[in-house]
Amino acid sequence: MNALTLHAMDERLVLALRKYAAEFGTSLNLAAKSLLANALGVSTADGRKTPGFMKFAGRLSSKEAEGMRAFVNEADFSKVDEADWK
Repeated sequence: MNALTLHAMDERLVLALRKYAAEFGTSLNLAAKSLLANALGVSTADGRKTPGFMKFAGRLSSKEAEGMRAFVNEADFSKVDEADWK
């Protein structure tokens, strides 16, 4: 395996990487590798293709994600509104 050391990283970049890693529940190392693989359009080390659409997709903030989780947890998905299918 290869190793890479990044020197004199801007504090804003480090904070953004930490936030990204926290949002996805991963390490800084895995977050950095994932971001690099996505940016360069290559497969990850385990062979999974990176989602090329991610640069076009938005992400939810932590507050928005919590709101979405609350909505999904409270929603009654057993009911179907027939008007939605016309």
